[in-house]
Amino acid sequence: MTPEENLAEWIAIEQRARLGARAAAEAMARYVAERIREDTLQRRRHAPGQYYKAKPGEPPSYSSGALMESIYSTPASGGLRASASVGSTDKRARLFEFGGCVLKPTSRSVMHWVDSGGSWYHAELRVDVEHPFVGPTTEDAIDDGELLRVAIEAFREYDP
Repeated sequence: MTPEENLAEWIAIEQRARLGARAAAEAMARYVAERIREDTLQRRRHAPGQYYKAKPGEPPSYSSGALMESIYSTPASGGLRASASVGSTDKRARLFEFGGCVLKPTSRSVMHWVDSGGSWYHAELRVDVEHPFVGPTTEDAIDDGELLRVAIEAFREYDP
């Protein structure tokens, strides 16, 4: 094998590894998004309009399915170190995941809603409690080995 042939072979190996890194990153993001939708956000359920107070640190409960339906994963970017993301288009997602928000009415002096717990009026609502769902799902997938399994399975096709 000539040096040029050797170099060409190494370049081909690197290109396959880049494709494999992207495939693994996308597969992991898809897996976490799917696990959030099919497991984490369905652990506790209640009917829409029913009062439910989740314990601090618990994921949000399933009611209308809007949060669950808003979960997405992004295509991977990068080379040998690729990354892909998991996110949500739901406006409440950041509030659930990180807490620390103050809600205020937009058109009246108080916010008002009715649920099975009664009629509620608030001029301001502080949400200091977190109900994370992305972080804990990712940690669980790492701890039980599923995220590694998914990554290896996706990369295997491109393994030089």
